[in-house]
Parts: sequence; structure tokens; C-alpha cells
Amino acid sequence: MNYLDPTPRTIADFFEASRGTWLNRRVVHHLDGQDDETADSNLIIEPFSSTDPVIKKICQDLNVKVSEASGGARFWWEGNLIQEAQNKDYAAVVVDAPDPEDHSRGFLLRDIGYMEKKSVISTYYFAEDGVLTIKTRYDTNVGIERCWFVSDQIRMRVSSIQFLDGVAMTTYCTEFRCPNLSEILELSATARARADIFPSKSAGLDRV
Repeated sequence: MNYLDPTPRTIADFFEASRGTWLNRRVVHHLDGQDDETADSNLIIEPFSSTDPVIKKICQDLNVKVSEASGGARFWWEGNLIQEAQNKDYAAVVVDAPDPEDHSRGFLLRDIGYMEKKSVISTYYFAEDGVLTIKTRYDTNVGIERCWFVSDQIRMRVSSIQFLDGVAMTTYCTEFRCPNLSEILELSATARARADIFPSKSAGLDRV
């Protein structure tokens, strides 16, 4: 198991370490008596720089100066059984506006919220151990999410939603990095090369 060195402590580094496709295994607990939910999906993360034109639009929507923004990332959620076209209904864009004095904390500008479908501003900070905490206040609820890397191949996320009427929900996610096509082809080529150098011992067993 590989460990991140150093552990990301800025959003820019966190997004870059998260680049790619992740298998998301999610469990949702409803504390109001509803049945729990379990699901698998793919989460795709694509970081972008401060020159991306989407930053201007999101900053304008949230009345934030463009000069305060410093890159961000696009997120897509999709089924993990068959390849699908990316659906904007299951997508989000997040822009980073770090504290100029301390880049381990700041604001996240999101084009559409997780619980309420409108643009929203969250606060964030990194703890000394690298755990990222994000807090989002909506009109009717407050969301708190914590995310960290177990290794460069595994992420963990836990979140809670507290509504004004007292109903709460918690979510637990374990995310596993998925290899891309070039990595799969490279692994396949390596396996074939090994097979050529070390012929399978099973051939002799087949004759027994």
C-alpha cells in the first residue's frame, strides 16, 4: 500500500491527489426511521487551474472576486457497471478560494449544492493529520463532511446533514482509485512479459 508523501494540506494538492476515477462504496443512514441505503458508483474528479473560464461565472453567481479564486475541480457521479455519457444532473464544479494568509483553510464555491440545488459557499480547513473538513450552510440544513486519504489508492469520506426540524442523516464512503486504460494496458503488457520470461508451471500440472 502506498502512502501519500506529503499528505495534502491545501485544496489544490488535495484535488490533484484525487484526480481520476474512484469506485465509491456508500452507506447512508437515515436517523428518522427510514431504511438505510447502500450503493456503488463511480466518482470522476478533474482538477483545473485558475485560468479556467468557469471560475468567472461561479464567482459572479456568488458575488466573490475572481482574484480570490485559485483553481478547482469538476466532479461527475455515474453508474459503475456500464460506461455512460456524463450527465450534468450528476455533476458539480467546485472553485477554491483559499485564505491568503493560510492556504490550509478557505472557502469552496460550488455551482450547485449537494442538498439544495443552487450555488453555495462552504468553509474548509485541514487538520494537522491531513483530514479535510468542509462545512456548508444551506437555507434549511447544515452539512459537515470530512475526507482523508488512507493511501494514494483509498479515500474515506464521512458526512452528516442536520435539518432545521431535527432530522439527521449520515453518510459513510470508502473510495478506491480505478486504473485508467493506459494503466490497464501497461499492467497487461507487464504480465505478458513476465509470462514469456517465466513460463506457467501449470503446463506441467496439466499433464499429471
